[in-house]
Amino acid sequence: MNVRVTDELMLGDTVRQQRIRRGLDQRDLAELAGVSTSALRRLEAGRGSTLRTTLAVLRVLDTPVVLGDVEPGSPGSRRRVPGRTHVRPVLERRDERVSLELHRAVARRLRSDGPAVRAKARSNLPKVSAHVHGPQAQGWVREWAEALDGPTGELVALLIREDAHGVDMRQVSPFAGVLSDDERTTAIRRARAW
Repeated sequence: MNVRVTDELMLGDTVRQQRIRRGLDQRDLAELAGVSTSALRRLEAGRGSTLRTTLAVLRVLDTPVVLGDVEPGSPGSRRRVPGRTHVRPVLERRDERVSLELHRAVARRLRSDGPAVRAKARSNLPKVSAHVHGPQAQGWVREWAEALDGPTGELVALLIREDAHGVDMRQVSPFAGVLSDDERTTAIRRARAW
């Protein structure tokens, strides 16, 4: 049976109901779907989700959905363009902007002190890998490992990507401890100024 949804809140409610019906908590479902628990929380709350997260969760729940028409002016119609799929804009949330600014600061440090930054990130990779669950998140950790062995320009580009993949990658960042307290504070202030 297909479930008809017309907005993010209805989709989130459907996911939550199906998860509970199957006796799963959020952490279990997130692990099975290969997504972060915070991404699943956002999806269930109707606060936006990537298409990748939504499809992975629906696939695990074996819940086909049908997207219904959205009436103009309804809560689910904001930021919608007729004829286009709605995807939550990236960097809309404060935590995403803060993470991006922190990684921009890491990119600056990488240019000035590349070997030390790469060494710190490499030493953090096993810890990051031990704390992430699901094949998708493990894939992001492997992508960081490959990028750390690649050209500086490609690593910098990955650090500061402003799309959904960049947001996902920064959730499993191995760059903890690279920035000084002053650099972190400056980056957070920049993000607040957006």
